[in-house]
Amino acid sequence: MRQSFERTAWALFVAMGLATALLENSQARGDDSVAAGKSVVVESSGVHSGSNGTGADAAADKGLHNSRVVFIVAKNCPRCDEELSRLRRPGGDFEVMRAGGWLVGDGPRNHIQIVDRDQVPELVKKLDPREYPVVACIEQGEVVRSFKSGCTTPLDAWTFGFLAKGIDERPPAAVLEAARVESTGSYRLRGNHWSVEGDWNPTRDKVIQHLRGPNHASELESQWHIDAWSYEELRSLHDDLHERYDTYTTSASSSSDTGARKWKGG
Repeated sequence: MRQSFERTAWALFVAMGLATALLENSQARGDDSVAAGKSVVVESSGVHSGSNGTGADAAADKGLHNSRVVFIVAKNCPRCDEELSRLRRPGGDFEVMRAGGWLVGDGPRNHIQIVDRDQVPELVKKLDPREYPVVACIEQGEVVRSFKSGCTTPLDAWTFGFLAKGIDERPPAAVLEAARVESTGSYRLRGNHWSVEGDWNPTRDKVIQHLRGPNHASELESQWHIDAWSYEELRSLHDDLHERYDTYTTSASSSSDTGARKWKGG
């Protein structure tokens, strides 16, 4: 019981902080409707109560919350149903995040937009997913961060926070999941991913070539025999190296701790 209470308290804390971050980022981009708090009253579709979701209102929706996390599902996908049921359950992550100010629904006004893959074909093409659900952060229509399940990182409030901000604030002692992807045990897995030269689903060979290229060759440790590592270990190393050596820029709100990170390069 105590552990559950502490987890809820921490999740509420991070949810409130991230809602503030998203608001600040919206203000920096000039999203007046968000900055003015006009999207506080939303229905499950993410559309204002009183809006019919068509015409001018629908057109306006497309420009709001340009920075948002998309949760892309597919029809007849048991894993999608399982994850959404877990997140939506009473006392679950979505309930806690909503209490902290997050908007969750199927419209583009939401901080987390739940959408069918058939409705976002261009995003699906960019992400080139191997499985569903697909969870990623988009800004101005471009993918900036993504998540891979099965790499010990739970899909929870902390992960949604990373996707929204580009900063992992999960407590060091947090309990992770058991790995469900191939691993040689050579490197710690993570599910929070950045792209490899703009590619969100690079081949194993491409990741190795990139790691041995000019961006990272000098950062590789002599005891790392990466040719023998699994695909997700290579992706995890790549992500860690970028964050460790600051291969990113910070968005307009970088004057505070809530600034979101963006890549300088692959």
